Amino acid sequence: MNTTLTRTCRAALAVGLLIVISYLFVDRPVAEAALTLRDTAWHALAKGLSQVANHLFFTVLVAAGLIAGAVDGLVNGLTNRSRNLLYLCLAVASAMLIGDVFKEFFGRARPPLLFTKGVYGFFPLAGGDMHSSFPSGHTLRIFSAMTALGFILSRLRVPALVLASAVGVSRVLALRHYPSDVLFGAFLGVTVAVWAWRVLHPESACPPVNRKRNLPR
Repeated sequence: MNTTLTRTCRAALAVGLLIVISYLFVDRPVAEAALTLRDTAWHALAKGLSQVANHLFFTVLVAAGLIAGAVDGLVNGLTNRSRNLLYLCLAVASAMLIGDVFKEFFGRARPPLLFTKGVYGFFPLAGGDMHSSFPSGHTLRIFSAMTALGFILSRLRVPALVLASAVGVSRVLALRHYPSDVLFGAFLGVTVAVWAWRVLHPESACPPVNRKRNLPR
C-alpha cells in the first residue's frame, strides 16, 4: 500500500506539472486548431465516439451492475464474478463522484466560451455546465472503467486503454474540453480504479512470501 501511495504522489506531481504547462502553452492553440475542424467529419466522429462514455449511459450501467453484483453475492455467495462486478462499478461510481466535486470546485470555462466571449480560465464555484470543464467527465468515466476492466481481464488491458485514450481525444475535437481537462480526467480515472483494486484486493498488493523448504541434511 505504501508503494502505491508513493507512486500516486509522484504521478500527481508529474501530472500537475503537465497540466500547468498545458494550461499556459497548449490548451488554447489546440482548441483553436480543433475549431477549424468543426464542420468536418472529424468533428462528427468525435461527437459520436464521445457517446461511448455518456453520463446517463454510464450511470444506468453502474446502477444495474451494482444491483446485479449485490444480488449475485447474496444468492451465490461472494464469488470472483460478483466481486469483480462490484469492483468495476464502485471504481467508476467513485471516479464520477470525485470528478463532479472537482468540476464544481474549479469552475473552468469550456472552449465555446473562449470562442464566443473570450473567456478562459478557472472560476471557482461558478456553477453551470459551461463552467465544468475540469476535469473531463467522459474521460474519467472511460479511464476508470477501462483500467478496472484491465485489472479483471489483463488480456484486454491494451485495447481498453486505447479506447479510453480515443474517447479522451474526442472530447477535445468535439470542442467540449481542453487537453489539460482530459489529462486530469485520465489521471483521476486511473488513480481511483487502482486504489479501488488495492482496497478490495489487498492480497494482490503484497509481495509473494518466500517459504524455505525443509531439505534433508
